[in-house]
Amino acid sequence: MEKIKDKYRKMVQELKNCEKISNSKSYFLAQAAHDLRQPLQALHIFTAMLLETKLNKEQEDLAKKIEYSAENMKNLLSNYLDLSKLDYGGFRYDEKEFCLRHLTDKIAEEFAFICKLKGIKLQYIPCSLKIKSDPILVERMLRNLLTNAIKYTKSKIVFGCKRRGNKVLISIIDNGCGIADEDMPYIFDEFYQSGQNPSNRRHGAGLGLAIVKKIADLVHTKIRVNTTVGKGTSFSFNLG
Repeated sequence: MEKIKDKYRKMVQELKNCEKISNSKSYFLAQAAHDLRQPLQALHIFTAMLLETKLNKEQEDLAKKIEYSAENMKNLLSNYLDLSKLDYGGFRYDEKEFCLRHLTDKIAEEFAFICKLKGIKLQYIPCSLKIKSDPILVERMLRNLLTNAIKYTKSKIVFGCKRRGNKVLISIIDNGCGIADEDMPYIFDEFYQSGQNPSNRRHGAGLGLAIVKKIADLVHTKIRVNTTVGKGTSFSFNLG
């Protein structure tokens, strides 16, 4: 009996050590990602300044490619940073009452500009309901869902809010390629990327939806997915 107890105690200690190592790695990755964002931000600024100077066509095309790559790297690092912070407990749920429209108006304005550059129509349906949640975490969820929609849509995204009693249903809908049945069980896994649109593998590491799922757990909501292959996908969740 004593031997069984000793084995159990050792097993518990090993699990604690593994958890400590995992948290330490996540913390290290978060710090590294944070430090790397600074020179990348500087690179982005310098490239923007370069594009404002007189360049020939070949130089301008090259500068734009550098700017695009720097922006992509910055987005990847932001996702790594968020994921690491979520893993080691760097985010805390801070509930506040706030007007949802103040948040969604700002996000819609920013993404409408991004969509216009890409030839995508963004339809925005606001809601002025006051809710209790964490506005910072909700904003991160929405940004990741909209970024994901831009990657997969054909030509249109609907970003809308609808009252449900004292709660609100927030939806992000695209008219893209949809999600195949075999992909559905894995779409919220870290680093998983659907094979429906292989070209998008160049634009991310498959972390956006994993981050959304982890934040949804923190804000006590559940992400619902409705999709039809070839017609599009809807991601929605309730807040209140």
